Amino acid sequence: MPTFFAQNLAFLRKKKGQTQAEVATALGLKRNTFSNYETTHSEPDLGTLEKIASFFDISIDELLSVDLSKGNLVEYKEQEENKDTSMVAESSAALLPPDDDDLPVSVVGSTLFPYRRFQAPKIITIDSQGEENIIYVPVKARAGYMSGYGDPQFIQSLSAYRLPGYTNGTYRIFEVEGHSMFPTLQDADRVIARWADISEVRDDRVYVLVTRTQGVLIKRLINRHHEGKIIVKSDNNHGGSIEFPTIVLDVEEVAEIWYVVERWTRQLPGPGEIYKRLVNIEAELATLKQKMGE
Repeated sequence: MPTFFAQNLAFLRKKKGQTQAEVATALGLKRNTFSNYETTHSEPDLGTLEKIASFFDISIDELLSVDLSKGNLVEYKEQEENKDTSMVAESSAALLPPDDDDLPVSVVGSTLFPYRRFQAPKIITIDSQGEENIIYVPVKARAGYMSGYGDPQFIQSLSAYRLPGYTNGTYRIFEVEGHSMFPTLQDADRVIARWADISEVRDDRVYVLVTRTQGVLIKRLINRHHEGKIIVKSDNNHGGSIEFPTIVLDVEEVAEIWYVVERWTRQLPGPGEIYKRLVNIEAELATLKQKMGE
């Protein structure tokens, strides 16, 4: 890690007038972890580094390679920052975790500027140990989520969970609605999805898109973000493309992107057609043997 990272971190934090605990909470980190970054005892991974750079509204290159204490800091967009963060700061102040470890869930906010909106979620929740939770978004909360994904009070109203093995990113659980992704996904399935930057979207993989006018979509994507487009496909081709047509979205239409990594389902798949035929043959043979034995 370049020499300037630790001292820049301390400089930026003090410039914001915040303590290590406050910044750590806003980033979804333990205070000791953040403190170790400032004292050079440990270094963040790339995902955490992106969150830190986004939180202070500078590039990763500036954070690592420029001595910001000597006046080389890129000016903050103070007018935008005050407008975008005042509501989050005000509403989340009462929600920050107290010293009491009995509080199961708390909400913290990190407002992003539009050109960086894909780098990290606006709102995450953490437990009393400073570990990030997984928010569950059921179908009935989808309409609210479209406008409330950046609202601490709305996010706090959703159920939050801790699941083993999901520690290498920010995750959410979304409920599937309808049959557009059949047979890959069925109605009322749940998917666990990891936060994704738009540049990480891989063609023909399943993602959750939070859009500004189309709602929450769980679809297969083709990424053409360099052309300003995201192509959205359904797996269900029954009846042709009339019922579930392919959609071409402008990148500006997308507010959040989540990569589906696991599916939970209550519907066990039926046996395949060949298996059914074998079962029928076995039944017929058993009946025939019985008749021959009589």
